[in-house]
Amino acid sequence: MKQLVQNFKTGVVYLEDVPIPKLNDGCLLVRNMASLISVGTEGGTVRLGKMGLLGKARARPGQVKKVLQALRSEGILSTINAVNRTLDLPVPLGYSSAGIVETTTIGARDIPVGTRVACGGAGRANHADYIVVPRNLCVPIPEGLSFFNAAFTTVGSIAMQSVRIADVRFGENIVVIGLGLIGLLVVQILKASGCNVLGIDANPERVAWVDKHGICPVVARNSENMHDRILDFSEGYGADAVIITAAGKDNDPVILAGNVARHKGRVVVVGRTEMKAPRETYLFKELELRTSYAYGPGTGDESYELEGYDYPIGYVRWTENRNMQLFLKLLNEKKIDIERLITHTFPFHDAPSAFDLINNPKDQVIGVILDYDNTTKQEYSSLIEHITPKKLHLKSSGDKIRVGIIGAGSFATNVMVPILAKRKDIVLQSIASASGLNAATLAKKYAIPFYTSDANNIIESPDIDCVFILTRHGSHAPLAEQALIANKDVFVEKPLSLTEESLNKVICAQKKSGMLLMVGFNRRFSPLAEKLKNFFYGRCQPMMLEFRGNVGYRSPEHWLHDPVEGGGVILGEACHYIDFCRWIVDSAITDVDATCVGTSNTSVIPEDNVIINLHFKDGSLATILYLSNGARGFNRERCEIHAEGRSAVWEDFRHVRMVKGLGFPRTYRHRLFPKKGYKEELDAFFKSIIKGDPHKIEWLTGQTDASLAAIKASRCIMDK
Repeated sequence: MKQLVQNFKTGVVYLEDVPIPKLNDGCLLVRNMASLISVGTEGGTVRLGKMGLLGKARARPGQVKKVLQALRSEGILSTINAVNRTLDLPVPLGYSSAGIVETTTIGARDIPVGTRVACGGAGRANHADYIVVPRNLCVPIPEGLSFFNAAFTTVGSIAMQSVRIADVRFGENIVVIGLGLIGLLVVQILKASGCNVLGIDANPERVAWVDKHGICPVVARNSENMHDRILDFSEGYGADAVIITAAGKDNDPVILAGNVARHKGRVVVVGRTEMKAPRETYLFKELELRTSYAYGPGTGDESYELEGYDYPIGYVRWTENRNMQLFLKLLNEKKIDIERLITHTFPFHDAPSAFDLINNPKDQVIGVILDYDNTTKQEYSSLIEHITPKKLHLKSSGDKIRVGIIGAGSFATNVMVPILAKRKDIVLQSIASASGLNAATLAKKYAIPFYTSDANNIIESPDIDCVFILTRHGSHAPLAEQALIANKDVFVEKPLSLTEESLNKVICAQKKSGMLLMVGFNRRFSPLAEKLKNFFYGRCQPMMLEFRGNVGYRSPEHWLHDPVEGGGVILGEACHYIDFCRWIVDSAITDVDATCVGTSNTSVIPEDNVIINLHFKDGSLATILYLSNGARGFNRERCEIHAEGRSAVWEDFRHVRMVKGLGFPRTYRHRLFPKKGYKEELDAFFKSIIKGDPHKIEWLTGQTDASLAAIKASRCIMDK
């Protein structure tokens, strides 16, 4: 199928040939018939993409801060490469569409196949032939309403939510600043609610267009009699409420809103504008400054949007889904007129031209619809797999190792796939990602002949010898077990498992199949870590270790905290440190205990600040300090070790310092290009496959032992 994307590095908008997204439970497969281009939001994204690096940096200072942090921990070359690879990934466009349900799933069966639906959600309701959308982001379209009109539903819900936040009353005088698409929809919703509406816009041509079509009384932002006209409109009192849908780089709309609002009036900000309110105006007039977020309650809540849990109507009357339903009802009852807002229509195959128009408008551009030509509709079964036009090369026995990759996220894009692509002893045969888009992009970049959105296509393929699992944490164990049973060698990124039960299933599958299993614990393979371990070689006494990971704060909403997808920080990150200690000591872990900091009313997340104590069979002890409340400018990882009159410190893959007795310290450094062990662990993995004797791999027992210890440590925190 085709999907509209933008290369954020060059700013170019183009149609990409991608596999259909993976259909998960609780979702619907929808064949798009129409989708709406948001001239403001998507147009701004495209304009940002066309900027140079300096322009992008100025527009996104938060991303610049992340780059600077990466420079400290990753080094210059690695950071530059990661930035370039990230910018080179395509950005999906679109978040408001309408189409026909082609396939339904358990959890979404109240909308049967063949239903006409309006869909919403960034990254979901994309400009694409087919989309997969969660149930709560779909609403049936009333009979007789066109797909073109229904494609406005998501944007209409944004406008409707801003009216709710404004808490308007019948007969009130409302000023709308900014008459773009959302502003014009706000005007119509206000009029349908019985309000008197006056619009303001800085563009004289837009003012003339609104006046010509009789949408509402309108005045230009810089007209000399603007304030007098507003006073006349509001009977001399000022506006009861002002809704700002304008986007701007300064706070002029907020200043203007404060000036035209009446005493104790309300100001609602919807558009991307600076929200610095003048103290004198807002304080002395006792104005309320409110914000309206997207489509309504449920927006951004994964349990609502992705997992399908609804809010009880008795507690939340208007969720985003119910807002979408009501907007469609208003359209169907002709209380909102969309037809005059549709200024341009493009066939989907000519979608890039629509963005050329948006960036270089020759006339008024308000509502831009993409019309999908579905006369050559493909069946879903033929779309679930996708093979590029390039002939698939199948390796004969005795040739290079054929590798399939499952997962095409940040780690795969910036770390694993580039390293794998350079190897001469393997063939990258296939790659899968749930959305299909990243898999298609990486396949074309690294000449991978097969790409798909279904991991089963890789695991079950007879043309794959080895599977790399680089997905989010919750799917690692099931995929690893499935691949081992299919007689594939498996490299799985940490953690191996989130539960002891699933860990045991993976271990049983490995023993039964005899295939090689490696977990992506790269630290033990880093060159400086090897020097550290060799320094203590031949010891007899127990060791004392202290490992500190200073990882930085992550919000509670971060996917790592999700119990299903991420499993928490101990399973997701501290497992690295547990494995490192297990490898250094080279003895079984006999006891695990973990404690987090006490709860508080501050922003600290207790479960992200943990002390883990490990006891080893040979009497060694290790303490792991995992913290998120430290200084980001401080070094990230540090391990201090003592045994038999020897002491050593390893820090951030950059240097190791070792001292024996009264001797002078011996220091080894990798300052500019820290080696993190990724290449070395792959060398060991593929060498072991070629040797053909996976049962004697020394690190397999240690890695599964560390995985079990991480599960126990996580359970300690949950039980306390």
